[in-house]
Amino acid sequence: MEKKTTTSVEIRCFGCGAIIQNTNPALTGFLPRRIAEGETPLCQRCYRLQHYGEDVPNPTFSSEYRKVMDEARKNHCLIVYVVDLFAFESSLILSAFDYMKSCPLMVIANKRDVLPRNVDDKKLIRFVEEKLGEYELKPEKTLISSAYKNLNMDEIISEINRLRNGKNVYFVGASSVGKSSLINSFLKVFKNETKTFISTSPYPGTTLDVIKVPLDNRSFFFDTPGILVENSIFAHVDRNAMKYIFPRREILPRTFQINDQQSILIGGLARFDYVSGKKTGFTFYLSNEIDLNRCKIEKAGDTFSSFLLSKSVKPITAQVKGTDDLERHEFILPESPVDILISGLCWIKAESPNGVVAIYAPKGVAVNLRSCKI
Repeated sequence: MEKKTTTSVEIRCFGCGAIIQNTNPALTGFLPRRIAEGETPLCQRCYRLQHYGEDVPNPTFSSEYRKVMDEARKNHCLIVYVVDLFAFESSLILSAFDYMKSCPLMVIANKRDVLPRNVDDKKLIRFVEEKLGEYELKPEKTLISSAYKNLNMDEIISEINRLRNGKNVYFVGASSVGKSSLINSFLKVFKNETKTFISTSPYPGTTLDVIKVPLDNRSFFFDTPGILVENSIFAHVDRNAMKYIFPRREILPRTFQINDQQSILIGGLARFDYVSGKKTGFTFYLSNEIDLNRCKIEKAGDTFSSFLLSKSVKPITAQVKGTDDLERHEFILPESPVDILISGLCWIKAESPNGVVAIYAPKGVAVNLRSCKI
């Protein structure tokens, strides 16, 4: 698409993908001025979000969202489900799974660029499909992608056209999975050969704003709003902490040889205690921007509180003022290696048969064991 110098429907915010307009501040894509030639526009909402950290509430899987999915199911349309390869469990929209079982399903596993390069893509695809299989989801195609690097975008477009059978397509994903960035990457290579413009408007019968992109003269793809997954760390910290939690580049695994009765403090957000077991290595997979500090369990609570008081670690969040704001989860580790997952924040690869660990995480954040991703 050729960029124009006026606020036409073809000029989109690079942050959220909304169509830029300067007439109504209450609608998406508002920018209170004309766009200069060659400018990459950012709407007022996204500008405030990026520069002032103003939070914009994410929708839940409400009755209005169900209307959108009912339409997809009624017409047996292709659903493209975007998941996050790094924070996979934080991208599971369980309420939408019944709809995905009733429609052709394609899965795009995004953010490949932040995982270690030496991990085999086939192993990642197998991980995603096995985990979705636990919920009886069987995608017709699973593709790895990176919106940042436009990875596999030509294949994604080709598979969408093959699987949709001439019908509409619905893009679905949790908030923070990079769906909007993926859509923007799609639009960079998409050729609009119809006379219909890309638009942003409420979906019929709802107040949910969706981006509507023509695929041909009779069908569209609809980019639905990101759904908030409430047991993810993303729902329990402020935006200042989020910028540290999101990996911006390839993560570098950090391994600690830990004796029992030692603790690893994870920024000002969480805590890992090795309660009992033989000295062994634990590998932490998380954003490179998050501080990790070792101490004895007996001193962990006081050390954690002092870090928060002095603001000497990152990230911290207003929702966590001390250990009392964290919930304790204890596990006896199995014989085989496992990942200890703090949903959205990190996972810790552990191999300590019958070892006992305790995880302290913000209340409401899911903490559990899973088979190893890597």
